[in-house]
Amino acid sequence: MPITTRRPPTPIRNDIGRNSKISSLCTSFAAFLLSMALGSTALADPLPLFTARYTLSKAGIPLGENIRTLTKAGDGGYLYQSVTHATGLLAKFVKQEIVERSEWAYEGEGQIAQPRPLEYLSRRSGKSDKWIKQIFNWEKNTTTNITSSKSWHTPLRPKIQDKLSYQLAIMNDLQHGRKTLEYLIADSDKIKNYRFVILGEERVKTAMGTLRTLKIRRTGDSRNTTVWCAVDFHYLPVVLEQHDDEDGWLKMQIESMQFEDQAPEGKKQTPPA
Repeated sequence: MPITTRRPPTPIRNDIGRNSKISSLCTSFAAFLLSMALGSTALADPLPLFTARYTLSKAGIPLGENIRTLTKAGDGGYLYQSVTHATGLLAKFVKQEIVERSEWAYEGEGQIAQPRPLEYLSRRSGKSDKWIKQIFNWEKNTTTNITSSKSWHTPLRPKIQDKLSYQLAIMNDLQHGRKTLEYLIADSDKIKNYRFVILGEERVKTAMGTLRTLKIRRTGDSRNTTVWCAVDFHYLPVVLEQHDDEDGWLKMQIESMQFEDQAPEGKKQTPPA
């Protein structure tokens, strides 16, 4: 009679528990990646560093060039600078150069971060050299105003901007979808209120091609200031128009732009649709 060898029974694997552990591990790892991503977003600068070049014209006649740069400064701060000078035939007669510098740092983190000015300088050089410097002391809530002939102090109000940093505040607010664009501006010994209304999206032809922009306009402004901000380029202003009875139409239009770690954007380049 043949002998039959019986195999020992196969042990039952506890796959349910094992799969549960794997699932738990995957969930924990996904949560870790998400927290890293959110942390990176919170620590990232709300505004990228950039260089932008603009042409200036009056009634279609070229007048000059404006170059704006946003760079990092010491002690974790930033420097925003605007330099304007005449070009073409006008440069032979007008030797004046206008330089504005705003040193600032972020107040708050993440989506609530806003530029907070530390020092502002405006200088007009040429036949006569005129300048004003403002130092913002947030500990003492005082602004020190200095010119070549005098100095004085004015109270420092919360959320105040200088005459250059508010432009970055607009870009930052538009990036976060804010609809209220209202800023207190320290202008010499005065504090002015700049209000802008959003007029909607508009496609604008520029030297870089047709750009998708958000059109905003300052209210209560005798110069009828209107600005077009590029939606695909961090809401950087690409066209600015002003008009008054004395000077007529003045226009500043983008010629080229370059953001940090990106190829320059110049003539005949169009952003993704």
